[in-house]
Amino acid sequence: MSLSKFVFIAVSLGLYGHAEEERITYDGSNKRDPIFIAQGKKLIYCLDEKDDLIRAVSLDLSDPESEPVPLFDDDRSHQTELAYSPDERFVSFSECVSNLTGKLVIRDLGANKDAIIDHSGRGAYRTPVFTVDGKRVIYAFAEKGPMQLWSVDLEGKDKIQLTETEGLTHWPSFTPNGEHMVFANSRENNYEIYIRDIEVGEERRLTENRIMDIRPRVSPDGSKICFVSTRDGNYEIYVMNIDGSDVVRITDNEERDDFPSWHPDGNRIVYVSERDGQKDIFLVDIPKPVKVTVR
Repeated sequence: MSLSKFVFIAVSLGLYGHAEEERITYDGSNKRDPIFIAQGKKLIYCLDEKDDLIRAVSLDLSDPESEPVPLFDDDRSHQTELAYSPDERFVSFSECVSNLTGKLVIRDLGANKDAIIDHSGRGAYRTPVFTVDGKRVIYAFAEKGPMQLWSVDLEGKDKIQLTETEGLTHWPSFTPNGEHMVFANSRENNYEIYIRDIEVGEERRLTENRIMDIRPRVSPDGSKICFVSTRDGNYEIYVMNIDGSDVVRITDNEERDDFPSWHPDGNRIVYVSERDGQKDIFLVDIPKPVKVTVR
């Protein structure tokens, strides 16, 4: 069976309704960070190509017989947490070489040129995302104290610290109008999801869960947020409204469901699911109607 031969599976979510699920990969190897580009025609994700190499790959979804191909020529460094600019000319990602020296790369695909962000300290660069206008990259880094959010231009310059809070701050995601930023922070001794008014600077907590809520991503129309939570005992995918209301559990599997990201149509979510110890990528519809999970 081809690695990417697609099938549709009707998945029962018990009290949470029913969702149509499409399995995208079959090789079972470790994967993370799936995202769509080219209007949903290509899937980009990070694959454990070897025991000591995590590599960014691209999968052509228009061809059921296609196989993942390396996104970059470099086969000596780990490439994780990719993000594309709105026009897809630029891509940013975390890169780590064998000596564990990490860096954040902003690659101009048109000019084949890299910008490298320079920080003091030895913290890891995490979870880059482009602003809505495509002019800056927001990312997480611990320069002094806990991990905060920072902003740089496309040349890796004009560095600005955006947050200064207790706890670790990760996973920024913007509403389509660029007026609000959603992120997760551990100031309450566990990760919760917050929303910040960019102009005013005010923050509001969206979740209240005694374990953790992580990896928030705003939907293409700005009305919803998908995220990962362990509130029901293991890693599952959830969706809530942009104001934190109507939390809905999307997946219901015994093992880990993680790394959710929206399809451009806003009606489906791609994620990595572990089943019988194998990790593959699935695409699931947002079910309607559904039962709301109490936050």
